[in-house]
Amino acid sequence: MLNTILNIFETYQTFFTGLLGFTGVIITMIVNAKIQRKLEENRIEHEKMSIRTAIKSELVANKNAYELRVNQLNEPGHENDHVLIPNKVIDGIYRTLLNKIGMLTEDEVEKILNAYLLMEEVLYNIRILAGTNNIVGYKDEIIMIREKRILEKVEKMHSSYIPKISDAIYSIENQLNS
Repeated sequence: MLNTILNIFETYQTFFTGLLGFTGVIITMIVNAKIQRKLEENRIEHEKMSIRTAIKSELVANKNAYELRVNQLNEPGHENDHVLIPNKVIDGIYRTLLNKIGMLTEDEVEKILNAYLLMEEVLYNIRILAGTNNIVGYKDEIIMIREKRILEKVEKMHSSYIPKISDAIYSIENQLNS
């Protein structure tokens, strides 16, 4: 019986060696594929975190600018003076990462897009209220507002958009903390 088994192994030695080697290669390929998938998942997660951090920083800067502007517009003394408002949204990071925002959650994408669209809209509305003759500067980078009633509307617009920006920041923070 033992001789028969040894005879079979001896006869088919090349076959068993090939089968064992081939199995080793297949197992190695499966393990390597799993490692590569894990590395890719880690790379994607790192990229998502980078996008979140960058967008959050820019949104916080915009929120702070809006809050400062609201505080300045509520200060007394603007009745006989004019106010200068930048005619540009702080959105360089957003525009750079726009093609990658789809990597984030649906809630984040919705709130981020909403916040940036509203920030664009507020400037458009201010330009309409102020009139084209009150857009000044070398490259039309400033909107000058002289009328008190327009200042009140501008302050209300800024105040009403701050919660939307805060929602986007909060949505991003939830994902950063989880």
